[in-house]
Amino acid sequence: MSHHKLATDRISGLPDEILCHILSFIPTKQAIFTSILSKRWIHLWRHVPALYFINKKLNSSQDIHHFNQFVKAVLHSRDNSLSSHSINNLAVQSKIQYLHLYLHARLKCETIPPKLPASILSCTTLVVLKLSWFYVDKVSPFPLRFPSLKTLDLKDMNFDKCQDFMLLLDGCPVLEDLQLSYIHFIQSFRHFDFEQFENSSLRKLKRAHITDCYFHFPVKALANVEFLRVELWKGYTYLPDGFPTFHNLTHLAVNYDCNLAVQVLQHCPKLRNLELYPKLKYAWRDEYITKDDEELVPICLSSSLTTCTIRDFVSTTLESLIMLATFIMKKARVLKTMTIWSNRKRFSEIESKLSSFPRASATCQLSFQFINLYDT
Repeated sequence: MSHHKLATDRISGLPDEILCHILSFIPTKQAIFTSILSKRWIHLWRHVPALYFINKKLNSSQDIHHFNQFVKAVLHSRDNSLSSHSINNLAVQSKIQYLHLYLHARLKCETIPPKLPASILSCTTLVVLKLSWFYVDKVSPFPLRFPSLKTLDLKDMNFDKCQDFMLLLDGCPVLEDLQLSYIHFIQSFRHFDFEQFENSSLRKLKRAHITDCYFHFPVKALANVEFLRVELWKGYTYLPDGFPTFHNLTHLAVNYDCNLAVQVLQHCPKLRNLELYPKLKYAWRDEYITKDDEELVPICLSSSLTTCTIRDFVSTTLESLIMLATFIMKKARVLKTMTIWSNRKRFSEIESKLSSFPRASATCQLSFQFINLYDT
Protein backbone atom coordinates (compact mmCIF):
# COMPACT_ATOMS: atom_id res chain seq x y z
CA MET A 1 0.00 0.00 0.00
CA SER A 2 1.38 3.42 -0.94
CA HIS A 3 2.10 6.12 1.58
CA HIS A 4 -0.56 8.32 -0.06
CA LYS A 5 -3.18 5.59 0.21
CA LEU A 6 -2.30 5.01 3.86
CA ALA A 7 -2.66 8.71 4.64
CA THR A 8 -6.06 8.80 2.92
CA ASP A 9 -7.29 5.79 4.89
CA ARG A 10 -6.19 7.38 8.14
CA ILE A 11 -8.23 10.50 7.40
CA SER A 12 -11.29 8.50 6.41
CA GLY A 13 -11.01 6.52 9.61
CA LEU A 14 -11.44 9.59 11.82
CA PRO A 15 -14.72 10.02 13.74
CA ASP A 16 -17.57 11.86 12.01
CA GLU A 17 -17.30 14.75 14.47
CA ILE A 18 -13.69 15.44 13.53
CA LEU A 19 -14.28 15.12 9.79
CA CYS A 20 -17.27 17.48 9.99
CA HIS A 21 -15.15 19.92 11.96
CA ILE A 22 -12.50 19.83 9.21
CA LEU A 23 -15.13 20.41 6.51
CA SER A 24 -16.52 23.38 8.43
CA PHE A 25 -13.42 25.41 7.46
CA ILE A 26 -13.95 25.25 3.69
CA PRO A 27 -16.62 26.73 1.37
CA THR A 28 -19.79 24.65 1.19
CA LYS A 29 -19.36 23.90 -2.51
CA GLN A 30 -15.95 22.33 -1.84
CA ALA A 31 -17.35 20.37 1.11
CA ILE A 32 -20.00 18.90 -1.19
CA PHE A 33 -17.30 17.79 -3.63
CA THR A 34 -15.81 15.53 -0.94
CA SER A 35 -18.85 13.27 -1.28
CA ILE A 36 -17.24 11.70 -4.38
CA LEU A 37 -14.18 10.46 -2.45
CA SER A 38 -15.79 7.27 -1.15
CA LYS A 39 -18.93 5.93 0.49
CA ARG A 40 -17.50 7.08 3.82
CA TRP A 41 -17.77 10.71 2.66
CA ILE A 42 -21.10 10.71 0.81
CA HIS A 43 -23.25 12.13 3.60
CA LEU A 44 -20.69 13.82 5.84
CA TRP A 45 -21.09 17.32 4.40
CA ARG A 46 -24.79 17.27 5.30
CA HIS A 47 -23.91 17.30 8.99
CA VAL A 48 -21.39 20.14 8.90
CA PRO A 49 -22.71 22.90 11.21
CA ALA A 50 -21.34 25.64 8.95
CA LEU A 51 -22.40 26.86 5.54
CA TYR A 52 -20.14 29.16 3.51
CA PHE A 53 -21.30 30.71 0.25
CA ILE A 54 -18.44 33.14 -0.35
CA ASN A 55 -17.46 35.52 -3.17
CA LYS A 56 -20.36 34.49 -5.36
CA LYS A 57 -20.68 36.87 -8.33
CA LEU A 58 -24.24 37.79 -9.21
CA ASN A 59 -24.45 39.98 -12.30
CA SER A 60 -28.07 39.51 -13.30
CA SER A 61 -31.49 38.48 -12.03
CA GLN A 62 -30.84 35.04 -13.54
CA ASP A 63 -27.67 34.70 -11.45
CA ILE A 64 -29.67 35.58 -8.35
CA HIS A 65 -32.30 32.96 -9.21
CA HIS A 66 -29.64 30.27 -9.69
CA PHE A 67 -28.00 31.20 -6.40
CA ASN A 68 -31.30 30.96 -4.51
CA GLN A 69 -31.95 27.56 -6.06
CA PHE A 70 -28.49 26.34 -5.08
CA VAL A 71 -28.87 27.45 -1.47
CA LYS A 72 -32.32 25.88 -1.33
CA ALA A 73 -30.96 22.59 -2.69
CA VAL A 74 -28.09 22.54 -0.18
CA LEU A 75 -30.39 23.16 2.76
CA HIS A 76 -32.87 20.55 1.56
CA SER A 77 -30.13 17.94 1.14
CA ARG A 78 -29.11 18.36 4.77
CA ASP A 79 -32.34 16.77 5.87
CA ASN A 80 -34.02 14.44 3.39
CA SER A 81 -36.80 13.70 5.83
CA LEU A 82 -38.25 17.14 5.23
CA SER A 83 -40.94 17.12 2.59
CA SER A 84 -40.98 20.88 2.10
CA HIS A 85 -38.44 22.47 -0.20
CA SER A 86 -38.99 25.87 1.35
CA ILE A 87 -35.83 27.63 2.42
CA ASN A 88 -37.89 29.33 5.11
CA ASN A 89 -38.31 26.01 6.95
CA LEU A 90 -35.05 24.31 6.13
CA ALA A 91 -32.63 26.88 7.49
CA VAL A 92 -34.22 26.64 10.93
CA GLN A 93 -34.44 22.85 11.07
CA SER A 94 -30.93 22.22 9.75
CA LYS A 95 -29.43 23.44 13.04
CA ILE A 96 -26.83 25.60 11.34
CA GLN A 97 -24.36 27.29 13.68
CA TYR A 98 -22.17 29.16 11.18
CA LEU A 99 -23.64 30.81 8.11
CA HIS A 100 -21.61 32.92 5.66
CA LEU A 101 -23.42 34.36 2.64
CA TYR A 102 -21.00 36.70 0.85
CA LEU A 103 -22.26 37.94 -2.49
CA HIS A 104 -21.35 40.77 -4.81
CA ALA A 105 -22.48 42.14 -8.14
CA ARG A 106 -20.35 43.66 -10.85
CA LEU A 107 -22.62 46.73 -11.03
CA LYS A 108 -24.65 46.95 -7.84
CA CYS A 109 -26.38 50.13 -8.92
CA GLU A 110 -27.98 48.20 -11.80
CA THR A 111 -28.73 44.96 -9.97
CA ILE A 112 -31.26 44.41 -7.21
CA PRO A 113 -29.76 42.33 -4.38
CA PRO A 114 -31.46 39.04 -3.51
CA LYS A 115 -33.93 39.03 -0.67
CA LEU A 116 -32.62 37.45 2.51
CA PRO A 117 -34.65 34.30 3.36
CA ALA A 118 -36.92 35.02 6.30
CA SER A 119 -35.89 31.78 8.03
CA ILE A 120 -32.37 33.07 8.58
CA LEU A 121 -33.79 35.81 10.81
CA SER A 122 -35.23 33.19 13.15
CA CYS A 123 -32.53 30.51 13.11
CA THR A 124 -31.99 30.13 16.85
CA THR A 125 -28.95 27.85 16.53
CA LEU A 126 -26.73 30.39 14.74
CA VAL A 127 -23.50 31.34 16.50
CA VAL A 128 -21.85 33.20 13.59
CA LEU A 129 -23.76 35.05 10.86
CA LYS A 130 -21.96 36.89 8.05
CA LEU A 131 -23.96 38.45 5.24
CA SER A 132 -23.01 40.59 2.27
CA TRP A 133 -25.27 42.22 -0.32
CA PHE A 134 -28.81 41.19 0.61
CA TYR A 135 -32.11 42.99 0.92
CA VAL A 136 -33.97 42.62 4.22
CA ASP A 137 -37.66 43.28 3.69
CA LYS A 138 -39.20 43.30 7.15
CA VAL A 139 -38.12 42.28 10.64
CA SER A 140 -40.86 41.26 13.08
CA PRO A 141 -40.54 42.73 16.59
CA PHE A 142 -40.30 39.52 18.62
CA PRO A 143 -37.47 38.98 21.16
CA LEU A 144 -34.54 36.55 21.21
CA ARG A 145 -34.31 36.25 17.44
CA PHE A 146 -30.72 35.00 17.74
CA PRO A 147 -30.33 33.72 21.33
CA SER A 148 -26.98 32.02 20.55
CA LEU A 149 -25.46 34.50 18.08
CA LYS A 150 -22.01 35.77 19.10
CA THR A 151 -20.69 37.19 15.82
CA LEU A 152 -22.67 39.34 13.38
CA ASP A 153 -21.01 40.73 10.24
CA LEU A 154 -23.18 42.78 7.86
CA LYS A 155 -21.68 44.36 4.75
CA ASP A 156 -23.46 46.24 1.98
CA MET A 157 -26.87 45.32 3.34
CA ASN A 158 -30.14 46.95 2.29
CA PHE A 159 -32.91 47.24 4.89
CA ASP A 160 -36.39 48.48 4.11
CA LYS A 161 -36.49 50.61 7.26
CA CYS A 162 -33.98 51.64 9.88
CA GLN A 163 -36.31 50.13 12.46
CA ASP A 164 -35.84 46.69 10.87
CA PHE A 165 -32.08 47.02 11.29
CA MET A 166 -32.33 48.09 14.92
CA LEU A 167 -34.82 45.31 15.74
CA LEU A 168 -32.37 42.81 14.30
CA LEU A 169 -29.61 44.02 16.64
CA ASP A 170 -31.99 44.12 19.58
CA GLY A 171 -32.63 40.39 19.15
CA CYS A 172 -28.98 39.40 19.80
CA PRO A 173 -28.64 39.28 23.62
CA VAL A 174 -25.29 37.43 23.73
CA LEU A 175 -23.61 39.16 20.77
CA GLU A 176 -19.86 39.67 21.32
CA ASP A 177 -18.55 40.80 17.92
CA LEU A 178 -20.39 43.27 15.66
CA GLN A 179 -19.12 44.41 12.24
CA LEU A 180 -21.13 46.82 10.13
CA SER A 181 -20.23 48.53 6.87
CA TYR A 182 -22.28 50.08 4.09
CA ILE A 183 -25.68 49.67 5.72
CA HIS A 184 -28.40 51.22 3.55
CA PHE A 185 -32.07 52.00 4.15
CA ILE A 186 -34.69 52.14 1.40
CA GLN A 187 -36.87 54.50 3.40
CA SER A 188 -35.54 57.68 5.00
CA PHE A 189 -34.09 57.34 8.51
CA ARG A 190 -33.74 61.04 9.31
CA HIS A 191 -36.87 61.14 11.45
CA PHE A 192 -36.25 57.79 13.14
CA ASP A 193 -36.08 57.86 16.94
CA PHE A 194 -32.77 56.17 17.76
CA GLU A 195 -33.04 56.94 21.47
CA GLN A 196 -35.47 54.06 22.00
CA PHE A 197 -32.59 51.71 21.15
CA GLU A 198 -29.96 53.40 23.32
CA ASN A 199 -30.57 50.80 26.05
CA SER A 200 -30.15 47.94 23.62
CA SER A 201 -29.60 44.35 24.71
CA LEU A 202 -25.96 44.43 23.43
CA ARG A 203 -24.60 44.12 26.97
CA LYS A 204 -22.26 41.25 26.08
CA LEU A 205 -20.67 43.07 23.16
CA LYS A 206 -16.85 43.14 23.26
CA ARG A 207 -15.84 44.24 19.75
CA ALA A 208 -17.53 46.63 17.33
CA HIS A 209 -16.47 47.81 13.84
CA ILE A 210 -18.83 50.47 12.47
CA THR A 211 -17.57 52.08 9.27
CA ASP A 212 -19.13 53.54 6.14
CA CYS A 213 -22.52 53.69 7.84
CA TYR A 214 -23.81 57.20 7.29
CA PHE A 215 -26.42 57.35 10.00
CA HIS A 216 -26.50 57.97 13.72
CA PHE A 217 -25.80 54.61 15.33
CA PRO A 218 -26.90 54.52 19.01
CA VAL A 219 -23.38 54.47 20.47
CA LYS A 220 -24.68 54.10 24.03
CA ALA A 221 -25.52 50.53 23.07
CA LEU A 222 -21.75 49.98 22.65
CA ALA A 223 -20.85 51.09 26.18
CA ASN A 224 -19.38 47.73 27.24
CA VAL A 225 -17.05 47.11 24.28
CA GLU A 226 -13.31 46.48 24.69
CA PHE A 227 -12.45 47.16 21.01
CA LEU A 228 -14.11 49.86 18.93
CA ARG A 229 -13.57 51.10 15.38
CA VAL A 230 -15.94 53.91 14.47
CA GLU A 231 -16.30 56.89 12.16
CA LEU A 232 -17.44 60.29 13.41
CA TRP A 233 -19.76 62.24 11.16
CA LYS A 234 -20.77 65.82 11.80
CA GLY A 235 -23.22 65.75 8.94
CA TYR A 236 -25.21 63.05 10.74
CA THR A 237 -24.92 64.41 14.28
CA TYR A 238 -22.58 61.52 15.11
CA LEU A 239 -20.40 63.32 17.64
CA PRO A 240 -18.52 62.56 20.89
CA ASP A 241 -20.94 64.56 23.06
CA GLY A 242 -23.42 61.71 22.67
CA PHE A 243 -20.91 59.05 23.68
CA PRO A 244 -21.19 57.07 26.93
CA THR A 245 -18.19 56.43 29.14
CA PHE A 246 -16.48 53.32 27.78
CA HIS A 247 -15.30 51.75 31.04
CA ASN A 248 -13.97 48.57 29.36
CA LEU A 249 -12.54 50.07 26.17
CA THR A 250 -8.82 49.39 25.70
CA HIS A 251 -8.44 49.69 21.89
CA LEU A 252 -9.96 52.52 19.86
CA ALA A 253 -9.66 53.22 16.13
CA VAL A 254 -11.35 56.45 15.04
CA ASN A 255 -11.14 58.98 12.24
CA TYR A 256 -9.96 62.37 13.38
CA ASP A 257 -10.02 66.02 13.42
CA CYS A 258 -8.03 67.22 16.38
CA ASN A 259 -10.65 68.47 18.78
CA LEU A 260 -13.02 65.58 18.05
CA ALA A 261 -10.29 63.03 18.79
CA VAL A 262 -9.53 64.67 22.13
CA GLN A 263 -13.22 64.78 23.03
CA VAL A 264 -13.58 61.06 22.30
CA LEU A 265 -10.63 60.28 24.59
CA GLN A 266 -12.50 61.94 27.46
CA HIS A 267 -14.90 59.00 27.31
CA CYS A 268 -12.22 56.27 27.39
CA PRO A 269 -10.58 56.19 30.85
CA LYS A 270 -8.85 52.80 30.40
CA LEU A 271 -7.69 53.14 26.81
CA ARG A 272 -4.32 51.52 26.03
CA ASN A 273 -4.16 51.48 22.23
CA LEU A 274 -5.24 54.34 19.98
CA GLU A 275 -5.41 54.42 16.16
CA LEU A 276 -6.28 57.71 14.48
CA TYR A 277 -6.97 57.47 10.77
CA PRO A 278 -8.00 60.24 8.36
CA LYS A 279 -11.37 61.86 8.40
CA LEU A 280 -13.51 60.90 5.44
CA LYS A 281 -13.00 63.00 2.37
CA TYR A 282 -15.32 66.02 2.12
CA ALA A 283 -16.72 65.30 5.60
CA TRP A 284 -15.87 68.66 7.20
CA ARG A 285 -13.13 71.25 7.46
CA ASP A 286 -10.11 70.81 9.73
CA GLU A 287 -10.59 71.83 13.35
CA TYR A 288 -7.96 72.31 15.96
CA ILE A 289 -7.36 71.62 19.63
CA THR A 290 -8.88 74.38 21.75
CA LYS A 291 -7.72 75.83 25.08
CA ASP A 292 -10.45 73.82 26.82
CA ASP A 293 -9.06 70.65 25.26
CA GLU A 294 -5.59 71.55 26.52
CA GLU A 295 -6.81 72.00 30.09
CA LEU A 296 -9.08 68.93 30.27
CA VAL A 297 -6.54 66.14 29.83
CA PRO A 298 -8.23 62.75 29.25
CA ILE A 299 -7.63 60.25 32.05
CA CYS A 300 -6.27 57.65 29.65
CA LEU A 301 -3.41 59.97 28.62
CA SER A 302 -2.36 60.34 32.24
CA SER A 303 -2.55 56.69 33.22
CA SER A 304 -3.06 54.02 30.56
CA LEU A 305 -2.33 54.90 26.90
CA THR A 306 0.77 52.99 25.75
CA THR A 307 0.54 52.96 21.93
CA CYS A 308 -0.70 55.55 19.45
CA THR A 309 -0.78 55.41 15.66
CA ILE A 310 -1.67 58.44 13.53
CA ARG A 311 -2.25 57.98 9.84
CA ASP A 312 -1.82 61.08 7.70
CA PHE A 313 -3.26 61.37 4.22
CA VAL A 314 -3.65 64.24 1.78
CA SER A 315 -7.07 65.16 3.20
CA THR A 316 -5.51 66.32 6.50
CA THR A 317 -3.51 69.53 6.88
CA LEU A 318 0.01 69.27 8.24
CA GLU A 319 -0.76 71.76 10.99
CA SER A 320 -3.67 69.65 12.21
CA LEU A 321 -1.60 66.47 12.36
CA ILE A 322 1.34 68.14 14.14
CA MET A 323 -1.00 69.66 16.71
CA LEU A 324 -2.64 66.34 17.49
CA ALA A 325 0.63 64.39 17.71
CA THR A 326 2.32 66.94 19.97
CA PHE A 327 -0.71 67.15 22.24
CA ILE A 328 -0.65 63.39 22.83
CA MET A 329 3.13 63.24 23.34
CA LYS A 330 2.97 66.14 25.78
CA LYS A 331 0.16 64.62 27.87
CA ALA A 332 0.61 60.82 27.62
CA ARG A 333 2.74 59.88 30.64
CA VAL A 334 3.03 56.11 29.99
CA LEU A 335 3.18 56.19 26.20
CA LYS A 336 5.65 53.65 24.80
CA THR A 337 5.21 54.01 21.03
CA MET A 338 4.00 56.82 18.80
CA THR A 339 3.84 55.85 15.12
CA ILE A 340 3.23 58.37 12.34
CA TRP A 341 2.27 57.27 8.83
CA SER A 342 2.63 59.79 6.02
CA ASN A 343 3.07 60.10 2.29
CA ARG A 344 6.62 60.71 1.07
CA LYS A 345 6.08 64.39 0.25
CA ARG A 346 5.37 65.28 3.87
CA PHE A 347 7.52 62.65 5.54
CA SER A 348 10.69 64.71 6.09
CA GLU A 349 8.86 67.77 7.41
CA ILE A 350 6.79 65.79 9.89
CA GLU A 351 9.82 63.86 11.11
CA SER A 352 11.86 67.03 11.68
CA LYS A 353 9.09 68.78 13.61
CA LEU A 354 8.18 65.87 15.88
CA SER A 355 11.55 64.25 16.58
CA SER A 356 12.74 67.12 18.77
CA PHE A 357 9.43 67.69 20.55
CA PRO A 358 9.47 66.96 24.33
CA ARG A 359 7.53 63.92 25.56
CA ALA A 360 5.83 63.32 28.90
CA SER A 361 6.93 59.67 28.82
CA ALA A 362 10.66 59.03 29.09
CA THR A 363 10.22 55.63 27.40
CA CYS A 364 8.25 56.87 24.38
CA GLN A 365 9.70 55.76 21.03
CA LEU A 366 8.79 57.80 17.96
CA SER A 367 8.43 55.81 14.72
CA PHE A 368 7.87 57.14 11.19
CA GLN A 369 6.44 55.14 8.29
CA PHE A 370 5.66 56.32 4.79
CA ILE A 371 3.01 55.13 2.39
CA ASN A 372 3.94 54.50 -1.23
CA LEU A 373 0.32 54.67 -2.34
CA TYR A 374 0.32 58.46 -2.21
CA ASP A 375 3.71 59.06 -3.82
CA THR A 376 3.25 61.13 -6.96
